[in-house]
Amino acid sequence: MSSRRLVADAGGTNVRFAIADAQGNLDRVKIFQTIDFPTFLDAFSAYRSDAGGLREVGTAAIAAAGPVDGDAVKLTNNEWIVDGTKLSALMGGVPVALVNDLEAVAAALPHLTADDLTTLGAPAPVRPERRTMLAVNVGTGFGASSVIWRDGRWYTCPSEAGHMTLGSVEGTPLPADASVEDVLSGSGLARLYERLASGRSQQASDVFAEAARDAAAAEAVALFTHILGRIAGDLALATCAWGGVYLCGSVATAWSEVADIERFRAEFTRKGPMHARMLKVPTAVIRRDIAALYGLAMMPISR
Repeated sequence: MSSRRLVADAGGTNVRFAIADAQGNLDRVKIFQTIDFPTFLDAFSAYRSDAGGLREVGTAAIAAAGPVDGDAVKLTNNEWIVDGTKLSALMGGVPVALVNDLEAVAAALPHLTADDLTTLGAPAPVRPERRTMLAVNVGTGFGASSVIWRDGRWYTCPSEAGHMTLGSVEGTPLPADASVEDVLSGSGLARLYERLASGRSQQASDVFAEAARDAAAAEAVALFTHILGRIAGDLALATCAWGGVYLCGSVATAWSEVADIERFRAEFTRKGPMHARMLKVPTAVIRRDIAALYGLAMMPISR
């Protein structure tokens, strides 16, 4: 059976496809907007046509932005259903692994180098690492997954952390029942800005760009930083991610360029009796392109 693998990452906005080799090198990368296709299989068929038939593919690993139920995922932020059994049948019976989208990023973490990361405050991440690590995405939505070393191999563990209740944040105009994703996402930041700017609206990217000139944007970014630090620290404690918390996603990347990292780290580490331990937990932004597809390429799949 060929060692070449189809990898795909289906999110709320985009779906990415590629062919990967055993070393994680990606070929024939293609990005589609999900809105352009009625179903995931329609997008896959378009990719297969572009990629030349995929006859050399021996396995497939698919990440999807939602909880895995059996062999299918209903995406949280659109109507797509990704069905591993149907995809396998369409590919002639090749083995298909279906995971949550953040599991794919978590699977990449053990294989990343220092060049793939930008450290957020001290300490710097250790490479290679054998302690539990946590991947956190802030983009269209919010997600998190840990990767755990046991019995000589890495195991990923998904979550639906974005749908946890945020809880009260002093001095904010947030509703009492707000979820984490209601704030820590692109649309969440835009809504936060609108509340602080008396109804004026901005896209998340513009909020970051205007933070140095617009008081409401600066306040929105400061609150976003405070909340992200608190939640990232809570998730690190919940998973014992002593090997570090690694942020990814378009919003997290843009945020890291303008954020007060000292404030972020202060909230991340302000955990009572765990403060001293949390000071030793690294935080970083993943800079490697398409880290989810790389993680899918490196995941073991039963044949």
